[in-house]
Amino acid sequence: MGAGGMSNASKAHMGRVAQLPCACCGAHGVHVHHIREGQGMSQRASDFLTVPLCPDCHTGPLGVHGDKTLMRIRKLSELDMLAETIRMLTDSRVRAFDGA
Repeated sequence: MGAGGMSNASKAHMGRVAQLPCACCGAHGVHVHHIREGQGMSQRASDFLTVPLCPDCHTGPLGVHGDKTLMRIRKLSELDMLAETIRMLTDSRVRAFDGA
């Protein structure tokens, strides 16, 4: 991995996250969002601390980069959405392993 480059493992993980439904509302067609909880203002989270968010929940005026109303309505934090992302990734791997 070069300076500032993304590792193959990071690319693969983010590619899997991009295939999931939105961790906030369940919609399909998502952006991959790096969570901000626990990060400084100019720090970006690890590529493994990412969640799938539809455009409205991600960059819309009520989304994560807006006033966060959609998260408050659903009583979700970024860490809650990360936990849901991990659950969805684990479930999809179990189904793939089981041949489902």
